Amino acid sequence: MGTFNIPDQRLYNQCISNHRFKKLEEVVQWLGAVQAQDYLGSLWAIGLRLKNARETHIEKAIADKKIVRSWPMRGTLHFVAAEDLRWMLKLLTPRVIQRSAGLYKELQLDNRVFGKSRKTVTTALRDGKQFTRSEIYAVMERSGISTHDQRGLHILGHLAQEGLICFGPRNGKQQTFVLLDEWIPPAKMPDREQAIEKLTRSYFNSHGPATVKDFAWWSGLAFTDAKNGIEGIKSGLSKQILDGETYWSAHESRRSNSSNNVFLLPSYDEYLVAYKDRNAAIDPKFIEKVKQSGNGIFASPVIIGGRIAGVWKRSFTKDGVSV
Repeated sequence: MGTFNIPDQRLYNQCISNHRFKKLEEVVQWLGAVQAQDYLGSLWAIGLRLKNARETHIEKAIADKKIVRSWPMRGTLHFVAAEDLRWMLKLLTPRVIQRSAGLYKELQLDNRVFGKSRKTVTTALRDGKQFTRSEIYAVMERSGISTHDQRGLHILGHLAQEGLICFGPRNGKQQTFVLLDEWIPPAKMPDREQAIEKLTRSYFNSHGPATVKDFAWWSGLAFTDAKNGIEGIKSGLSKQILDGETYWSAHESRRSNSSNNVFLLPSYDEYLVAYKDRNAAIDPKFIEKVKQSGNGIFASPVIIGGRIAGVWKRSFTKDGVSV
């Protein structure tokens, strides 16, 4: 890959080949965000970046309010460090909400519906209550708010993006919702410029080498904001040029020497989805062969030498797990 090896450095910086942290909330904060629409897959994504992590450890961190799941970026579910959620919502969700205007109109979701939903959900969850999605839908339906045809999901997503609710711990196998202000105490917020620089630093430290296009894609920031973020912190970054593209990463970024290592990643792992250009991880001619569906979602990839060499899945049997 020319004078520097993008896959090796990304494996190292993303803590896949380098387990630099002992606490899982430190891993999540280091990464900035962990994509999490596949809940169990996101637990795998966090756990593989730690030594001897267990699913129960991650569930405990959620219950202990160390990490939290919500819709802070791109209208997609992510885990973030609890202390980072509010400023990320404030910085990143206005553009998502604005872009959703057409969908909201199609679903007949307007300010009146959102206002009524806000009051209904606040009353239902007040005083530390934790409701599953179906329980919240039932409350909304009783209040005359239709949740059919994906309306309920988009209402909850909107309320989460506004900072009213977030996910709490699971109730059995069901996700629960809680009031954000009751679940996580308010903290001092950075101003917009500080927030952009904080997010920029987090991304390039943990995901570099990467381009400004990659960062704009991952964060959902306007391209100008993404460029300004780099400009504000570039003294703390290293710049490398490959095939005419400028890649940024932390000064201390190192090779992982992982050419023969094998990693089993979940389908939405940051190693793949955090970049607009994924050619460093997979030959473009093989992309269609590893897609899980027609919407650009990868099956769970096998990584060898930093690149996708195949896909994997697991199945449970009475004798254990088959991969």
